[in-house]
Amino acid sequence: MLTELTPHLFTWSEIHGASRNQAYHWNSFFVHDESISIRVLIDPLPLSESEIQWLDNIGGPTHLILTCTYHERCLRKFKQKWGCEVLLHEKQAPEAEFAFDNTFADRDVLWDFIEVVRVPDVRHCEEVSFYLRPFGGTFICGDLLSGGRKDKGIPDGKIGINAPEYLVNINKARFSLRILLHFEFDLMCFGHGSPVVSGAKDVLRHFIECDTTWKDLVQKREEGFLLNPELKKLHYK
Repeated sequence: MLTELTPHLFTWSEIHGASRNQAYHWNSFFVHDESISIRVLIDPLPLSESEIQWLDNIGGPTHLILTCTYHERCLRKFKQKWGCEVLLHEKQAPEAEFAFDNTFADRDVLWDFIEVVRVPDVRHCEEVSFYLRPFGGTFICGDLLSGGRKDKGIPDGKIGINAPEYLVNINKARFSLRILLHFEFDLMCFGHGSPVVSGAKDVLRHFIECDTTWKDLVQKREEGFLLNPELKKLHYK
């Protein structure tokens, strides 16, 4: 069954890396506000039959949105099953290899409760996060940041970056992430890794402000370039 994080936010996961004793989560999310009959899938992974039945019992998803096009996952299957309206950020539209119904832009507020927040100069140019405004303050990120991941040495309850070699510019990335600190939030969820379930804003602030952490990311980024020199093309000269 889907795991309840708040009365309006649920998650489900796939477990990867268990064979290496480094298990971590790939995550998807379901957000709903029954006062306006909106039920939204975010970055949808496969669902079990019991999970599909549970969603059917509450009316089925009405919309589907992505943090980035790389998290298409089961979008086509679920759109066909439920007739969900697929919405993408306008910067995701050129990358999409699937049908979508409409687009949204930076800082749009969808259905009066999901605010679109794009943090530039970190990873994919079309990467966006979703801020759940009325529900106590929650951020849902895709690949922008990572939660706890044993395989990357990120403890549960902490925030990290799981592949610094994909940062287009490490100094710009560190500065841009401060955009998230303009919001009030206690819970932060990620496309990969465990969520930070309380005090998430303070955890994020510490991550951004810790010089040692960023020096380590610089080193890991250079190691990543040695393994895959093509990734240097992402770096802004």
